[in-house]
Amino acid sequence: MILYLYLFLLLLIYIFLIHYFIKNKAFIAKILIVLSISIFFIFLYQSIRNNEGYATSDQLPKSFYILNSYVYKDSVLILVKEKNSNPRLYKINKSLKLNKFLKKYKGLKNDGQDVVVKKDKKNNKDSLGMYIESVQKKLPLK
Repeated sequence: MILYLYLFLLLLIYIFLIHYFIKNKAFIAKILIVLSISIFFIFLYQSIRNNEGYATSDQLPKSFYILNSYVYKDSVLILVKEKNSNPRLYKINKSLKLNKFLKKYKGLKNDGQDVVVKKDKKNNKDSLGMYIESVQKKLPLK
């Protein structure tokens, strides 16, 4: 979030500097330059937003597969894959319940079960609001 604030401040500074640089130019030229820089920053913002290389602290999706997890300082990095999208890295605060949940998920995956994590809006038995559900694969007929 702070990155976007810095980007917005940089946009304002650029607009001010361009205006100061071309204040003797025609009014239409000023408008075109400011609009072109604004459009550039909008595309830059979208490319940063779509960058999936950094861990996000956004809410987890409603249904996902856990590809991998890693404990880093006071948080857990979880690589998550939704059904029809690219994998995404999420950063969650470390807790004992989350650790037990991840161990249970990994144990089921290691046993060969195809399982998916689903989020429930109301709190279940745990404070995570997540539960593991088995996925039924449809096999082709003979």
